[in-house]
Amino acid sequence: MENSNQSITIDDVAKLAGVSKATVGRVIGNYGSVSDKSRRKVIEAVKELDYVPNTIAQGLRSHSTKTIAVILGSIKNGYCNELVYAIEKEAMKRGYNVLICNTHENLDKEIQHLQNIRSRQVDGVILIPVYTIGKVIPEKYRHLYESLNIPMVLVDRNIMGIEKDLVQSKNEEASYEATKYLISLGHRNIGVIGTVAYSTVQDRIKGYRRALQEAGITINASLVVDAEYSEKHVGQKLADKLLKEHPELTALYVLNNTLCGSVLLELKKRNLHMPDDLSLITWDDDELNELFDITTIVQYVEEIGRSAVKRLFELMENPQSRAEIQRIDTEMVVRKSCGKPKTVRWNSKA
Repeated sequence: MENSNQSITIDDVAKLAGVSKATVGRVIGNYGSVSDKSRRKVIEAVKELDYVPNTIAQGLRSHSTKTIAVILGSIKNGYCNELVYAIEKEAMKRGYNVLICNTHENLDKEIQHLQNIRSRQVDGVILIPVYTIGKVIPEKYRHLYESLNIPMVLVDRNIMGIEKDLVQSKNEEASYEATKYLISLGHRNIGVIGTVAYSTVQDRIKGYRRALQEAGITINASLVVDAEYSEKHVGQKLADKLLKEHPELTALYVLNNTLCGSVLLELKKRNLHMPDDLSLITWDDDELNELFDITTIVQYVEEIGRSAVKRLFELMENPQSRAEIQRIDTEMVVRKSCGKPKTVRWNSKA
């Protein structure tokens, strides 16, 4: 039978199957009691007519659209890519679709996405927020984040002044261990590059400072430089700044892997080699890190995604439950980018 499935209605299915509309609704929606004979008739009619149910209409009746929204900072970011993959895989196991929204790290776009998904009647939201340290949600938009009608789980970053479930890596602990590793090799002058404004990176800086303090190394605030997310080749510019202003540096610690590629460009420009001239550690593993044998702090993004989906479904069942923070373990993969500092080369301020 040749038909446009967009013109086929539930009435057509009921007529061909010889049952009521209510029976068709129960079979398609998988609820209520239907005899095996009637179920078979409906399924055969659906197949013959190539009938596609209107999921929005179903959602309005059942108060569920079987859809969750994921709002990300940037789909170009490797972390975000892995996260979406993990979330979608876990959501599909539970019969849910995933709506992906990209903010480009722009707060206005984040608010716009939150407003739009309310009209789409999604069942829950997983959000990597744009909010930076010290920035609070404007009062007129607080309802978008605090409404219990649409459960929300934050991933990676938190938002000041709001109590929401959060799933992230053990950022401070991992950073502490990475810095201790550099110190154990003999490094005392370690430059840090990261998007300092985000809570996640602030935690990594805390771990860095704690390791220095425990080792009795004076903390030099000028060794930590802030990368503006949107600036092109910002990693290269900041590596250049650090190396010009601090010739005593023996190691660089990059807190966002998106910055690592442009840092490597600066090392190439200066003809500096790892680990002979400079040691390097970065966050989040990818092919580039493997290719250049860069020691990396690996986040278990798939586990973060699974945990976020699991918690979101718990909130769907019980929206009033108390907010929780889940911190997932990391792993430092030691490669060949770190070694003992060459004090002869860097003795100008040793």
